Amino acid sequence: MEFQIVKMNVCVNSLIALGLSLSASAFAADGMISFEGIVNGKTCTLDSGSQNLTVTLPSVLTTTFSAAGTASSAAPTQFTLTASGCDVGTVSAAAVFSAGANVDSVTGNLKNTFAGGTNAQVRLYKKDGLTPINLANFGDSVTNTGTVDSGTGTVSVIFFANYFGAVAPVTPGLLKTSIQYSMQYL
Repeated sequence: MEFQIVKMNVCVNSLIALGLSLSASAFAADGMISFEGIVNGKTCTLDSGSQNLTVTLPSVLTTTFSAAGTASSAAPTQFTLTASGCDVGTVSAAAVFSAGANVDSVTGNLKNTFAGGTNAQVRLYKKDGLTPINLANFGDSVTNTGTVDSGTGTVSVIFFANYFGAVAPVTPGLLKTSIQYSMQYL
C-alpha cells in the first residue's frame, strides 16, 4: 500500500511539473504593446500639410559660411505649421520639439544624417527669423507661438530654417535631417 502512495505521489508531482513547464511556454512573451498619448484641455486639428512636412532649403555655396559657428549668409527659409478647428477658448499654439538623436547637444541644431554628406547642420529660428531655437533646450521652442484667430479657429506657427556651419570648413554634399514635434495648445 505504501508503495502505491509513493508511486501515486511521484505521478502527481510529475504531472504538476509537466503542467507548469507547458504553461510557461504557452505564455512566453512574443512582443510588447506600448501606449502613448496627450490629454489636452484645449485642442485644434493639425492640418494634413503640416503633419509630415518637408522643408527644402536652397542650394548654397560653401563660401556662404564665414567661419565655424556661423549660419549661412543665405536667407533663411520660412515654414509654417497650421492647425484649424480650435476649441473656443484656445488662445495660442506652439510646437514642442523632441531633442532626439538628430539634435546636436552642443549647438542645439539638427545634425546631418545623410552618410557622406556635408558637415553643415540645420538651425531653426523663431517667427522673427533672427532668434535661434536651441533644440537641445526643451522649453526654447515653446516660446515661439501662433495666435488663434477667434473668427476662423485657425492658428499658424511660423518658423525659419537655415544652414549652420558647426565646424570649418563646411564641406560640399547633401544634407538630410528630421525632428519630431507635438503641438501644444494654450
